[in-house]
Amino acid sequence: MSSFFTAPASQRKRKRSGTDTPANSSRKASGTAKPPSKKRQVRDEEISSDDDDSIDSASIASAEDSDDESILGETEAEKRLRLAQQYLDNLRTETEEHGFDAADIDRDLIAERLKSSVAETHGKLYRHIATSLSFSTSSPIQFRHAFQSTTSVAICHPYIYTTTKDVTLIKWKFPTSVSSRAHGGSEPVSQEEGLKPKQIRCVRGSRTRGNRPTDATYQGHIDTILCVAASPDGKYVATGGKDSRIVVWDAETLKLLKVFKHHRDSVNGLVFRRGTNQLYSCSSDRTIKLWSLDELTYVETLFGHQDEVMAIDSLAYERCVTVGARDKSARLWKIVDETQLVFRGGGEGKVRRRAEPEAVQEVGYTEGSIDCVCMVDEEHFVTGSDNG
Repeated sequence: MSSFFTAPASQRKRKRSGTDTPANSSRKASGTAKPPSKKRQVRDEEISSDDDDSIDSASIASAEDSDDESILGETEAEKRLRLAQQYLDNLRTETEEHGFDAADIDRDLIAERLKSSVAETHGKLYRHIATSLSFSTSSPIQFRHAFQSTTSVAICHPYIYTTTKDVTLIKWKFPTSVSSRAHGGSEPVSQEEGLKPKQIRCVRGSRTRGNRPTDATYQGHIDTILCVAASPDGKYVATGGKDSRIVVWDAETLKLLKVFKHHRDSVNGLVFRRGTNQLYSCSSDRTIKLWSLDELTYVETLFGHQDEVMAIDSLAYERCVTVGARDKSARLWKIVDETQLVFRGGGEGKVRRRAEPEAVQEVGYTEGSIDCVCMVDEEHFVTGSDNG
């Protein structure tokens, strides 16, 4: 008789019926679904059409954020250009919708005048005055003074500054009217006397020409003054001479402010950059030096000429042009870029040979030295040489 204890192990295992399901599934099936909570019903009932609009605005904001992310890679210049273009588009749209406004027109006119004023200050605006001048009817005014020959002249309206060979700097007042009266009298002076400049101040240096032992410590010129320049704001006057010195004076009182002794030979030319107190000097030591008169300090030295630098000129840009005498070159110095453009003289260009063959065949004098230069504008300058 078989029993549970005597049966084989394979038969001893209890089998489950095929209809049985797992406890968890039966438990879920047997249980009933719970009704939704009251909070969820209230939340569903409170949704309105305004929420749909907020969803749309949120999607638009996300799209704008994606657009901002797409232009994050643009440079500052591209961003400024894009914003400026948007600003112009907005102005164009407003004008088309609302028409013209008198106040806007006035502002535009003022802005145009300001632009013209800035362009004129920086030397980018031309003023044609040749037709308004009458050289045939004008008469020069000549007068003598008790000094030696004049070596240089600088003008800062209404004053004139002159230098002489006897180491003298003179300040003159330019006459403003021919009807001015002499010494406060009631009689009007003649036109010739009324146009004569009036001497305001005069300073004189040492005329020992460096022969005394104390000349090394003397604050001022000790030899002939060759050049003078007045600052555009009328604050400073600078002079240079054969003594290799640059002396800075107070323009109002002609009081000595500073003496620079950096040059090793005669100072041949001085010029102020327009609108600033930046001074350029050229010398027979073949160098050009930069000075800042706001701080009364030396800035830097430019090299390149192969002979003494005879003349220098500058306008509004941070650049100057010089000529180098017998090296037959004019050089345009770009201070910021630390570069120079060299213009060689003493020859005829190929373009002129082809365009004017007869002019080239004319007998001319050989150019031996370029001695003077003057800037017409920021892109053009004129030089003068010893061949006329």
